[in-house]
Amino acid sequence: MSANFNHKRILIATDKFKGSLSSLEAAAALKRGILKAVGVSNVSTRKENEGVSKTGKNNNIDIFFDIVEIADGGDGSARIISSLLKEDCIEQVKCPAFNPAGVEIETSFLLYSVRGREGGDGKERKNEKCAFIEMAGISGLELLSPSQRNPLDTTTYGLGQVMRQAYTYGARKIILSIGGSATNDGGTGMLQALGFEFYNKRGKLIEEKMCGRLLGEISVIRYPEEQRLENFLNQCAVEVLCDVTNPLLGSNGATRVYAPQKGADKEALDILERGMEHLVSVAGDGLFRSAQPIGLEIPVHMLPGTGAAGGVGYAVRRFLQGEIVSGWKFFASLTDLEEKIKGADLVISGEGRIDNQSLSGKVVDGVLTLAGKYGKPVWLFCGVNELPRRQSAKLSGCRIFELRSMERDKEASMKNGAILLEELACGAWTGRE
Repeated sequence: MSANFNHKRILIATDKFKGSLSSLEAAAALKRGILKAVGVSNVSTRKENEGVSKTGKNNNIDIFFDIVEIADGGDGSARIISSLLKEDCIEQVKCPAFNPAGVEIETSFLLYSVRGREGGDGKERKNEKCAFIEMAGISGLELLSPSQRNPLDTTTYGLGQVMRQAYTYGARKIILSIGGSATNDGGTGMLQALGFEFYNKRGKLIEEKMCGRLLGEISVIRYPEEQRLENFLNQCAVEVLCDVTNPLLGSNGATRVYAPQKGADKEALDILERGMEHLVSVAGDGLFRSAQPIGLEIPVHMLPGTGAAGGVGYAVRRFLQGEIVSGWKFFASLTDLEEKIKGADLVISGEGRIDNQSLSGKVVDGVLTLAGKYGKPVWLFCGVNELPRRQSAKLSGCRIFELRSMERDKEASMKNGAILLEELACGAWTGRE
């Protein structure tokens, strides 16, 4: 009999295993593995609060599973939002937009209602429309062929187009999920689509869609007061769901860390970094409104998350006065994750690859933080664990299990992810792993 039978309430909240399993598919495989380990084949399902509990009996032992579908603002977040909200209150709106290479495609955003904020008189306002926009489906790396991946040329213009359309549909709050981008234009393409004007050093309007290689040419940034979309800034709140904490510039910034993944070589990295520095320099002089709200003590470009999505986090914070929000905290609030962790005996999480970035704002980081708050043991499952051994050892109350221990071939591991994850969970429970 397994020594793990003291774990009667098991919470599973995993991120996706990218390219292999969704959050729910990974959780289902883990659950099957544990049930297999305890010899349970017939499982009944019942609703408990807003989650689903699974109950199995073996040797007079009850095991309850609570599965939480979760994300951190990366690609796939829109699908999770759709599954969390009731179908009758959320609408998928299809619309045209330019992809990162400037080719028009059909994409979409989610439109739903949220309870209005209270006014100064204490009365609750009517429901307001909210739009959820996933950048990966508009300006994402997966939309491009390998030969098209060059952050000197890719643009976030399409993202701004979709934001604009969401506003015309009545959205007064826009939530941007910005993982999986193909861009490194500092969000200037997005701003351009929203009505911002960029002038070059000759004083001429840049009519080409803004991209990474044009950043160094900017001399003046203007927002025409007469444009109808001026009200966007006054009437529409923008939030960025961010799964990283990188600033805009420097060795840990947008360009140096993420642009190589988007196709930039060494020469391109230098051009892009200088362009970002130039953008910040221009933004510091004569923009239409202050970059630093009262109480902000450091420059905007140094804020955590401003380097996300090639600088989209910076553009939203600096030019749209939006907020950068921890993606996992956003989804944790929607799913009541903290209370569920508080009531669990064992917490299980994971993702395809666990590395240093996993501990800097992603789902795994959030789960470890909440579990640590309540002293809960954590099991992390992954395809590969790339944390340094010493760092893994420092994760108090945490055990890490990797599929690589069962299958060394990455392609085979991803193809058979569900089967392998089930077996790994079974072995972990019975003590074989």
